[in-house]
Amino acid sequence: MRPKIVCFLCWLLFSSASLSAQQVDSTVSEIVIVFKTHFDIGYTDYAEAVVQQYSTSMMDNAFDILERSEGRPPEKQFIWTVPSWPMRQMINQSLPDVRSKVEDALRSRRFVVHALPFTLETEASDLEALVRGMNISSTISRTYGLPLAIDAKMSDVPSHSWILPTLLSHSGVKFLHIGSNPAPQTPDVPVLFWWEGPDGSKLMTMYWKENYGTSLLPPPNWPYKTWLAIMQNGNNAGPPTPETVDQYLAEIQKKAPHVKVRIGQMADFYDAIMRENPSLPVVRGDMPDTWIHGFMSMPREVKDSRRISRDLFAWESLNTLYNTWLPNGYDISARLSDAYTDKLLFDEHTFGMAMPHGRNGTWSYGDEFKIQRAKGVYEDIEKSWKEKANRVFSADKVVTPSLNRQLSELAGEVNITGKRIFVYNPLPWQRSGVVTIKASSSSHKGTAIKDVETGEVIPFSNEKNILQFVAKDVPASGYRNYILTDGGSVNSGNELEADESAYTIANSYIRIQLDPAKGSITSIVEKSSGREMVDKNSEFGFGQYLYERFSKEDAANYVKSYIKSGDGDRVGKPNLTEEPHVTAKGNNAKIFFWKNDVSVTATMLFSASADLPHDYSITVSLYRDSPKVELIWSIHNKPADSWAEAGWISLPFQVDNPTFRLARLGAVVNPATDFVKGSNFDYNFLNSGLAVIDDEGNGIGMATPDAPGVSLDRPGLWKYSGHFIPERPNVFVNLYNNLWSTNFTEWIEGSWSARIDLWFTTEFNNEKSLITPAEESRSPLLSALVNGNGGRLPAAAAGVQLSRKGAMVTAFGRNPDGDGMVLRLWEQAGTPGKITVTLPSGLQARTAMPVDLRGEQVGEPITIISGTFNCYMNAYAPASFILR
Repeated sequence: MRPKIVCFLCWLLFSSASLSAQQVDSTVSEIVIVFKTHFDIGYTDYAEAVVQQYSTSMMDNAFDILERSEGRPPEKQFIWTVPSWPMRQMINQSLPDVRSKVEDALRSRRFVVHALPFTLETEASDLEALVRGMNISSTISRTYGLPLAIDAKMSDVPSHSWILPTLLSHSGVKFLHIGSNPAPQTPDVPVLFWWEGPDGSKLMTMYWKENYGTSLLPPPNWPYKTWLAIMQNGNNAGPPTPETVDQYLAEIQKKAPHVKVRIGQMADFYDAIMRENPSLPVVRGDMPDTWIHGFMSMPREVKDSRRISRDLFAWESLNTLYNTWLPNGYDISARLSDAYTDKLLFDEHTFGMAMPHGRNGTWSYGDEFKIQRAKGVYEDIEKSWKEKANRVFSADKVVTPSLNRQLSELAGEVNITGKRIFVYNPLPWQRSGVVTIKASSSSHKGTAIKDVETGEVIPFSNEKNILQFVAKDVPASGYRNYILTDGGSVNSGNELEADESAYTIANSYIRIQLDPAKGSITSIVEKSSGREMVDKNSEFGFGQYLYERFSKEDAANYVKSYIKSGDGDRVGKPNLTEEPHVTAKGNNAKIFFWKNDVSVTATMLFSASADLPHDYSITVSLYRDSPKVELIWSIHNKPADSWAEAGWISLPFQVDNPTFRLARLGAVVNPATDFVKGSNFDYNFLNSGLAVIDDEGNGIGMATPDAPGVSLDRPGLWKYSGHFIPERPNVFVNLYNNLWSTNFTEWIEGSWSARIDLWFTTEFNNEKSLITPAEESRSPLLSALVNGNGGRLPAAAAGVQLSRKGAMVTAFGRNPDGDGMVLRLWEQAGTPGKITVTLPSGLQARTAMPVDLRGEQVGEPITIISGTFNCYMNAYAPASFILR
């Protein structure tokens, strides 16, 4: 059967019809009732106000219902299921007498936490952040002597990344319930099924299309003996009243007198169903999120959040190396945990207050919008968006200075005297790449850069307080050092070229031609093969800024296709007037060229026009010894505009009979075969990159480290097809949009930039053509410029090394789930097989204990011999170890 979605972001209350259903089928012998509240971190109020509500008045109501049910039989006593993060807030922020009651309720299992911290839009997140989020639940369980939760719950968000069955199965979780918001269309899946992850793991999943919970009684023809009745209150409404609980029990008794009823938790349903030895259908596929475009209403924060995901690991890994190699190490685990939580709170599904609640003004446009904003009508709602944005800033203000400090501290211990440049590679394979350092040019003079270990002299640029060079063969998860030298300049030859009259730039791999009149790139040629990247016959310019201003008709068409019930205005823009859809493309650029010994660059500057009301720039760069093309779009002082709008970079590729490979969170997927119908075929988030290839596996790879939202074939905002197979080799990178009319930010302003990296591929495979180059784009080489007497570390050293590429190290530090040091690997290229792990020198570990993602032992210890051990990794699966 095909699920649908209903009333879209939390504004719709549940009807009584959803609670009753029809007379229960005689085959059903047991109903497990679960009581839960839908938790929004914000939406109905400031996020902090919601947390305070959970810790005060909501607790009073919960304790009241607990006390009033104490005299009942155990199976009829009230149990309240809560996500782990709000439960932690209840514990930490409550008054002492309230806290003790909460703790007692946890120990007696009247309050229970499921495995997830809150409802996420998983596509916006990252692997290790999701793992650390589950640590909140496991810590609560371990603190109060409880078994780890084997159930998990997502509410409201209609669809989720394919990472979920892999993540939860490798955490010991057995059951997931997804309760969709009742307004929109939903993925075409059964009510109860095995969701098979890309790694082959299977997770029992219940999907309910009608609302956040389920119906009180099972639907007609329910084939199993057990039914799960999740009675879930609306947004931040707290637990039900005792009278409501009695009403539910009486209704079941009346309509199904033969059925055994017990109040419990989702795990009770799983246990009962498994005793039936059910034959469940299997769903193997990714379910892209139909709400995910809302994140690009905060383009700066999305960019920072994605960088922070990588910086969190780099900080942890560097700290572990520092503690391994030096006697004066220190513990960062508490601050690291807090930063992971802040980053994950940005991935949570609410962005702030919603206009529909009436306390934040009304939708207005043009001069009226400016007038209302000037009066302060929107101050509260804008502050609530800032509260959401500050989740990223709270993480960043810890991570960035701490990472820089750790780089400098480790660099200072290298056995080199004087000024040197310390370059760190966060990836578990040796690599080369561009190093960029912001420093005063006058204080760091030199004519060249020299590799301290090899003695090689390297071309570099030292202009306008930016020092730049290409570092070669930086060890896996390790470092290499360089010094500035006056030993003579390097003969850089003619590798880098700029021809201003022909509007071309080139290096030894690539030649690029630009057209300032069209504001686009007209040709990108691979010199060795003569292949052309650009489709010159496309209606879209390559690398061109594409601006859309949507119409009332666009909104109506989207509502018609996507909303099946409820108030469709909440996903469009209410009160729009009759102006037509506008599509504007950049043109008439001023163009400037720069060339030095490291890079050659062309920048096109654009001024605002009637149809395209922004000043912006597009910079195209080629680097020495690199086959990648770098494109950076930057907007300057964009004004706030409440009208529905979006910006894109269009990339029409020259690829015949194209197929697409998307490196999404969970797996590399083909949207033509791996997306579940009814989910989002029109717009989705990448985790690292994508490739467009022809029948022979030749084509183009790309990474969008700052702006993960893409559409294939045609721009896909305010579209819901339910099933769309892209035929044209076009990729559109979404730079921003403000289409959502509830919850997400409704206007965007300011200055920011987004980078896109492009490369040619031959004989495509996931690792060499996509994962490795895309991950190198997401995780650039890090560096520190230091000056001092030095220490005792060598000029170059490796950290954790893996025997083959395609697998990532996502954790290397103190075990957040107990004693010891955790090392977590995650296969990303879809290639199963044995892998050899080499640990950094000096790490005194004798065994590697296999554990799941919550630190529970899942295998026998592996002996570490001479700093190495072997393990088998399934495709797209994690492998975690406690090193002792």
